[in-house]
Amino acid sequence: MNTCKATLRVLAAHKLYIIIYLVLIGVMMLAISGSALLGGGNDTSDAYEPGRATVAVIDRDSDRGGVASSLRTYLAADNDVIDLDDDSQTMQQAVASNWVDLIIIVPDGYANKLLDSATESGKVPVVETVISYTSGVGSMASMATGGFLSLTRTELIGANVTGTGNMTGTASMTGASGMTGAAGMAGTVARPDLDDLTAATKRVRAFARDKNVNHEITVDHTDAAVDADAASAVERAAAGFGSTIKVALYPLFLAMTVCTALVSGVFNVGETRRRLFVSPQRSSTMGMQRMATLCGFALVVVAAYLLATVALMLAAGLDPTSLAPAGMAMTILSACVYALMAVACGFLLGEAGFSDTMANGFANVFGLLLLFTSGVSLPVDMIPDSMLAVGRMLPGWWYCTAIDDALGIGTASSGGVDAGGWATGTGIVALFAVAFVALGLAIGRIRRSRPAPVSAATTQLAEA
Repeated sequence: MNTCKATLRVLAAHKLYIIIYLVLIGVMMLAISGSALLGGGNDTSDAYEPGRATVAVIDRDSDRGGVASSLRTYLAADNDVIDLDDDSQTMQQAVASNWVDLIIIVPDGYANKLLDSATESGKVPVVETVISYTSGVGSMASMATGGFLSLTRTELIGANVTGTGNMTGTASMTGASGMTGAAGMAGTVARPDLDDLTAATKRVRAFARDKNVNHEITVDHTDAAVDADAASAVERAAAGFGSTIKVALYPLFLAMTVCTALVSGVFNVGETRRRLFVSPQRSSTMGMQRMATLCGFALVVVAAYLLATVALMLAAGLDPTSLAPAGMAMTILSACVYALMAVACGFLLGEAGFSDTMANGFANVFGLLLLFTSGVSLPVDMIPDSMLAVGRMLPGWWYCTAIDDALGIGTASSGGVDAGGWATGTGIVALFAVAFVALGLAIGRIRRSRPAPVSAATTQLAEA
């Protein structure tokens, strides 16, 4: 009991490492995982919602026929319409700085050209547009602009057709102002005026806002879709739980390796070690008590990470109760084995006589190697073959594959839950722990059999 209390006091004396490695780095890694959970767990709308572009309409035609004002209103339904000065430098700066996605310039005399196009065979006169080179929504807004102008021209033609009658010949254009339809109907389009253009733009604007005509694209929920959504929710919960537990790989290794190395170093320092050797309690017993305390501390840390994982899942709208109990139990067991492996690695460093600086350096370098070769920070298919070969020789890879096999995610997404694969991965992590402990015991025995020379303490007597 005294050994356990002394071990806890040593940990408390080095609480700065616990705060940095467990709390700060742990919170950082959990925040990264939590952002992924919150980003991937957002409910999608049943209606299509396109991105909104920032659009500026420059009117150089004095709003004749209401073209510019109606265009602004038409685009404002799906875009953000702003005011912009009609100055070349201002427009260049707005586009270059991505302040606007699209600039539409209605040139002088455009209303007359649009009126003329209604009585002539041809295309809708174009307006000048400047689209930001980085904006996709700007291109969509430009297409919407063309649609507005085309609808306006069609409305002008339809409202000003006169003299319709039956035609006996084949359907063909009867001239610049003559029109025929496929049904044998023909008519003449009288040239509209500005009042007709104003009315046409208003009708197009009202037509665009009419939800009874322009229905939203909705999703038809069938029974199969509901079942697929339920299965997808379970898969997201499993993926979120597994990815968050795998993210603990780095801070857990850092904290447990450094703390265990520090505790072992304190108890193995020259004067303290000699006092422990002459104590009535066996050194092996005290060593086992220290390791038991550190292992218990590691399991407490794992439990804290599990609670944080569940909290993140609830915050992301995922249901932890939808996870398979067997898969969750296997995942928790893998995390515990990995934490004990980190303790064993710290024991090896302590028995090898690593100082605080050396233990910190090794833990950070080796921890980063585990992080970048295990598939946590990068997808497995993006990791080079050389890094994969290195990763398969390290415990981090087998820890992550064990979790994948336990939950049927990641590398096991195609095959599903694999208890045999989980046992293999967890067993290899346990073998790493056994190897670290065996090496630590061997190195510690060699160091104790060849103690470093220590100069005898000198006692100075003060003169009376």
